[in-house]
Amino acid sequence: MSAPFHAPPGAALRCLIVEAEPDTNALLRVLEPFVIHNVLPVRMDTECPDGAECLRVAIHFAAPDDLAARLEARLATMVTVRAAHLLSIALADRTATEAA
Repeated sequence: MSAPFHAPPGAALRCLIVEAEPDTNALLRVLEPFVIHNVLPVRMDTECPDGAECLRVAIHFAAPDDLAARLEARLATMVTVRAAHLLSIALADRTATEAA
């Protein structure tokens, strides 16, 4: 088993907001790029109420800019993913607060 990626000290905390098809395999597929790049998310929040038209996943992680952008781009091209947006944790927290 490989060791999880540890971001360099001071690496920015990030949040990828992903909207995917409400399918049983969608969550597994959304996590696949993190496995490929050996990045262990710090936190995940999911939301898919009964009858929802999409699965919404917020994945919090630490990574350098280039790796975070690569994860966002990889997710954005996946068939089951409708949208993927990379946010800083500060912006992600503000967005979550405004949505509540």
